[in-house]
Amino acid sequence: MSWRMPKPLRFTARAFAEALFASDEGPPDAARLDWLLEETEDFLARSGFRAQAVFQASMLALATTAPLTIGKPVPLPLLDWRERIHAIEKFERTPLGLAVLGAKAMLCIVWYEHPEAAREIGFDGKCMDEGHAWRQG
Repeated sequence: MSWRMPKPLRFTARAFAEALFASDEGPPDAARLDWLLEETEDFLARSGFRAQAVFQASMLALATTAPLTIGKPVPLPLLDWRERIHAIEKFERTPLGLAVLGAKAMLCIVWYEHPEAAREIGFDGKCMDEGHAWRQG
């Protein structure tokens, strides 16, 4: 792999992912986040310069601007996970909110490739269309 995620980008991406994939119990476990960042780095290395630039620009906008939407002039990773969620949700509703889409899309593509993802969303391995009349005949 030739492209490596710079440490500040990795720090922000991890903070964003903690908020993005948090449940009522809190952020995902550290091992899952480590896996996500390694796989995202590989995904971006294979995706090329444009994808890397979009991801980096998205993370920069999130890190610097999202906290301001909740009146916190600190980088996103310095907020606790609940504040991050609130800041990201508010930021998404601003004209700059499109920046969230690029980062969210890339992280979600990778997140849902994890072996645990199917279980987490309740997927039973069966096609939703099984048993429909049009499939039978």
